[in-house]
Amino acid sequence: MQKSTFLAFLAAWLAAAFPTIASAQGKGETVKIQDYPGIGNMLYRVAISKGYCDKYGIKCQLQMIPSAPLGTQALLSKSVDVAFGAPEVQISAMLNGAELKAILGGANLNIYIIAVRNDIEVPNASKGFPAIMADLKGKKIGVVARGSGSELQFRFLAQKAGAQADDFTFVAVGAPNTAYGALTSKQVDANMSFDPSGALCDVLKTCRTIYRGSEAKDPPEVSATNGASANMFVRQGTIDTTAHVVDALIAAAKDAEAFIQDPDNYAEALSIAQSYFKFDMARGEEVMDAALKRAIPGYRASISRSALKAIADIMLETKQIDTAFDTTKMVYAKSPAP
Repeated sequence: MQKSTFLAFLAAWLAAAFPTIASAQGKGETVKIQDYPGIGNMLYRVAISKGYCDKYGIKCQLQMIPSAPLGTQALLSKSVDVAFGAPEVQISAMLNGAELKAILGGANLNIYIIAVRNDIEVPNASKGFPAIMADLKGKKIGVVARGSGSELQFRFLAQKAGAQADDFTFVAVGAPNTAYGALTSKQVDANMSFDPSGALCDVLKTCRTIYRGSEAKDPPEVSATNGASANMFVRQGTIDTTAHVVDALIAAAKDAEAFIQDPDNYAEALSIAQSYFKFDMARGEEVMDAALKRAIPGYRASISRSALKAIADIMLETKQIDTAFDTTKMVYAKSPAP
């Protein structure tokens, strides 16, 4: 066999034998990915810092956008290539005509936390859900943005507890860093947010965490959403024209997940998180440390299809959507499963 023929045969055999490696290779494309203030998008913070994006032939750039609705707007306007947020936001955008696909997870345990100011009386705090919802009636509730996943999930908790959304006043307070300021300055009475909201309360003792979706067993519908709480999604056109870039993004995220989930790498992971964002306050490093330790179990590239269905079922039950939504059409075929 001639050398050129043999090399061509070898290349074809390698592509067939190792399709993931062959397809998950970019050509130097730059990919803009949504990040958040705080601990943020750790899979890609690590992927960039450890060279995993470069390994798969892409240049990953993070862009700080504080909410999923704003990230989705940036995605649709092509200001970013990858949005990162709640499936509820992706579903709402798709029902409005957007062609989107979730390609991988990012924070797959339920991220939402209810925190209250210290001066707010919560006599049912020790009883947990649903009793705590009665304590919050009539209160101003800070949410990331109006229509965001945090508001939608709070509305669901209210409904399951026998309350109405009108029993509360919702105020957009942004990401956890600005949400904390709104809480401690008494612009709101409680926040439905995500870490480092809980870490700020735990470390600084200026507020109390009374509900964590990742740990809550009630309502069971919320527990069922663990596995797909916040995902990364792209425009369908990105998959149609540059599927190899999407595959490279997934491969880099898988490498980042393996790094983060290794306890021996914790100190370096914390250093990476702090290189992207620092809390400009007393004990800010402790806050970041506490937040990262709580969040690490959820840093997975996989997306649970059953959890996505549970989320869509909640949206239907709370009348956020009018008819059942087929969640199979919102996930990229090669998206990793648990």
